[in-house]
Amino acid sequence: MDIDVNQMEEKWIRYWDEKDVYRFEPADRDKVFAIDTPPPTVSGKMHMGHSFSYPHIDFIARYKRMRGYHVFFPWGFDDNGLPTERYVEKETGIKPSDSNVEEFIRLCKEISESSEKSLLEGWKRIGMSCYFKDYYVTSSPESIRISQSMFLDLVRKGRVYRDLAPSIRCPTCKTSISQIEMKDQEMHTKLVYINFSVGDRPLTIATTRPEMLGSCVAVFVNPDDARYRDLIGKEATVPIFGNHVRIMADASVDMNFGTGAEMVCTFGDQNDLDLWKKYNLPLKISIDKDGRMTEEAGPLKGLSISDARKKIVEILREGGHVVKEESIKHSVNTHERCGTPIEIFIEKQWFIKYLDLKDAFIENGRKIEWTPEYMRVRYENWVNGLKWDWLISRQRYYGVPFPVWYCADCGNTVYADESELPVDPRIQKPSKKCDRCGSTNLVPERDVMDTWATSSLTPRIALTHFGLFDKYYPEDLRGQGHDIISFWAFTTIARSKIHDDRIPWFRIMISGNVYDMYGEKMSKSKGNIVDIYSMIDKYGADALRFWASTVSQGDDIRIKDQDFTRGRRTVIKMYNAKKLIDILKGDRKIRLFEDVKHPVNRWILTEDSRIMETITTHMDNYEVSKARTALDTFFWNVFCDNYLEMIKPIIQKASAAGDYDTVDETVYTASKVMLDVAKAYAPIMPFIAEEIYQTIDFPGRKISIHVDSWPDEKRRYSDANEEVSYIVSVIDAIRSAKSAAKVSVGTRVKVASVKGRKDLIEKYRDLLSGMLRIDSMEIADGDAVDATVFP
Repeated sequence: MDIDVNQMEEKWIRYWDEKDVYRFEPADRDKVFAIDTPPPTVSGKMHMGHSFSYPHIDFIARYKRMRGYHVFFPWGFDDNGLPTERYVEKETGIKPSDSNVEEFIRLCKEISESSEKSLLEGWKRIGMSCYFKDYYVTSSPESIRISQSMFLDLVRKGRVYRDLAPSIRCPTCKTSISQIEMKDQEMHTKLVYINFSVGDRPLTIATTRPEMLGSCVAVFVNPDDARYRDLIGKEATVPIFGNHVRIMADASVDMNFGTGAEMVCTFGDQNDLDLWKKYNLPLKISIDKDGRMTEEAGPLKGLSISDARKKIVEILREGGHVVKEESIKHSVNTHERCGTPIEIFIEKQWFIKYLDLKDAFIENGRKIEWTPEYMRVRYENWVNGLKWDWLISRQRYYGVPFPVWYCADCGNTVYADESELPVDPRIQKPSKKCDRCGSTNLVPERDVMDTWATSSLTPRIALTHFGLFDKYYPEDLRGQGHDIISFWAFTTIARSKIHDDRIPWFRIMISGNVYDMYGEKMSKSKGNIVDIYSMIDKYGADALRFWASTVSQGDDIRIKDQDFTRGRRTVIKMYNAKKLIDILKGDRKIRLFEDVKHPVNRWILTEDSRIMETITTHMDNYEVSKARTALDTFFWNVFCDNYLEMIKPIIQKASAAGDYDTVDETVYTASKVMLDVAKAYAPIMPFIAEEIYQTIDFPGRKISIHVDSWPDEKRRYSDANEEVSYIVSVIDAIRSAKSAAKVSVGTRVKVASVKGRKDLIEKYRDLLSGMLRIDSMEIADGDAVDATVFP
C-alpha cells in the first residue's frame, strides 16, 4: 500500500505549527540543550547542501527533546552585508552607487524580508524543528546594537585599531575582505620569462603577473643559489620602465620555480607583501581600488588587470624582452564570494588585533568537543596559518555601521556612547563633541563591518533575542559545514575568547559537502545542479532526511537515487507495518501488559530493548548514521520480516481457541514495538513517525511524538530470546530452501523436511506451517539446522 507522502508531510507541518510543538520553554540550565543554529543568508534559494547539513543539527535537536531536554533551537537569517547586496543587485539591477545610502538600505531590507518569508516555508518543508514564529535577523536594530556594542568592547580592550596597512581587496565586489574570506582556486595562466638586465648581462625573471612590472621594487634570489650569488647586492634594470632595483637574497625564494629569480612588486601576492615588510622596501601602487591600472603602470594606465596583462606582454615581445611563455596551472587566492583573484592595497582600515592570541584560540578550541575529532586539526591548521590581523571594514552600503565619527579639525576618533546604539553615523548626526578639541565638525565613518564580524556573535545575538544570554551561554552545540571552519567556527571562538574569555559552545558538529553521483562539485556550468524541491516532490522530505543520515559526521556525500528510494521505501514500509497491526488488532482496545508470556512476544521485546539501547548509545555519541543503520536492520529484518509474520498464525490460533489474553498481549507487544520504532525514527524521519504515532491507539499519548519520551524501557527475557532466536534460524533455513527450489516465500508448499532440535521445532510446528505456508512438515533431529521443500 502506497501513501501520498507530500500530503502527509504538509499535514503535519500545519499541525506542529498550530500546536506550537517546538516552542521553547525556559528551564534550569541542566535541563536545557541550547543550539547555535547557522543563520542562512537570504541571497538565493535553498539547495541540496542545506537539506544535508541542517537536518544533521535537527536530528540531535529532536533526539534531545525526546530525552527530556528543553531544546533552545532558534532560527535566524544572516541578511546583512555583501551577500545581500549582491543578491539585491542581481534581483533589481540596482547597484549601491546608483542610489544613496538610505534608499539602498531600504531596498535591501525590503527584498530580504520578502526572501525570508519564502525561505521559511522551505525550511519547514524539510522538517526543521526550530521555533520559526520568532526568528532573529542580523540586520535588525537589536543585532546591530549587539555588534556595535561588541565593537566598543574591542575598543575598551585595545583589540581594535584603524591603520594605513596592506589589505586584501576584491576588484569585482569593490571592497576589502579578510583572510578568512579567501579561498585557493586552481587557474590556468601564462608563466612569462622576461629579461631584466644587470649591466650588459641579462637576468631572466619568470612571472605570472607581468602587468605588475611598474610596481617592481626588488629582485630576489635564494642565497644558496650559485647561479646568482655574484649578483646579490647589485642592481637590475626593469624592462620598459627603466628603473633600477636591488638584487637581494632570501631563503624563501624557490630555486626550482621558473629561473629561481623573482621580482617583488607591491603587491602581486602574499609573498611580495611578506618580503616588502621584512626588508622595508619602497611602495609603488600600479592597481587602484577598482582594479584599474594607475600612472605607475605607465602605458597600461586605465586598463583592467586582464587587459593590462595582455598589453604588457605585447609590449615586451616587441621590445625583445620575452624569452618564452609557458602555460601553467597554479593556485590563486580568490574571493570566496565571487571567485575573483584578490589584490593587495594599502589603505586605512579597521582591524581586530588577534595574532598574539593564536595560542589561546588553539587552547580554547581544545576545550570544545569536535565531532568528528579530526576536524579540530583543520581548525588548528587555520589558526597556525594566520598571518594578518582580522580586517573587518568593508567599502559597501549594507552592513553594520561602525559607531564612529572623525574630528575634521584634529583627526581624533569619536565613538558613540553605548546608550546611543544602534546608530548609523552615515545618516545620524553625532550627539557629542570631539573629546580632544571640543569641535563639532565631525565626519562619519562610511565603511561598514564585515558580515562575519556580526555572524561571529550568533550565540549572543540569538540568546539575547530571547533574553537568555546570561542563563544559557556557553551553548551546548554548534552545527555547521567543514567549508566554513575558518569562517564561522574560528571567528566565533575568537570573539568568545576576546569578549568573554570563554568558549562559545561545548561541542561543535561538522558536516561535509554534497556532490553529484559522480563525486563532482555541483555547479550551473556543469549542468549537474539538483533542485531540492523536485527531490521533495519525488521522494518526500523524510526520504531526503534519510539520505542525509547515510554518512558519518564530517564525511562528504553524493546524490544517489538509490539512497532516496531506500528512504521512501522505509516510509512506506512503516506505514504498511502499522496498517498490518491495525488489521490484526481489529476493533480491540490496546491493553497494557507489565509482563508478557508468549515466547515470541518475550523475544521481540528483548530484541527491541537491546536495539534501543544500541541506538541510544549511538545518538548520545552523535553517530546518527550508525543509529539509523542499526534501526533499519531491526525494523526490516527482525520486526517486519520475522515478528509480524510470526504473529499472524499466533493471533489466528489464539482467536480460534478463544485465548483473548494472548491476542491482547500480542496486539499490545506489536503496537509497543511499532511505537518504539516510530520514536527511534522520529529524529530522522519526523513526518512518518508522527503519522504512526497519531494513529496508534496507545495509552498515554502526548500532543506529538516529538515531545514524548525516548524509548528506554528495558525488558529482557533471556529464556525466550534463546529459544525464539533458534526458531528464527529455522525460518531462515526454510526460506532459503524455498529460494533454492525457485519457490517464492508466499507460495504454499506441500512438504518441508527440517532438521535441527526436533523437540523445539515441534513446539513451533503450527507457527512455522502457518507463517511459511507449509502443508506438511517432516521434522528430524540434526546437529545443524537444515531444510528442504517439496512443492
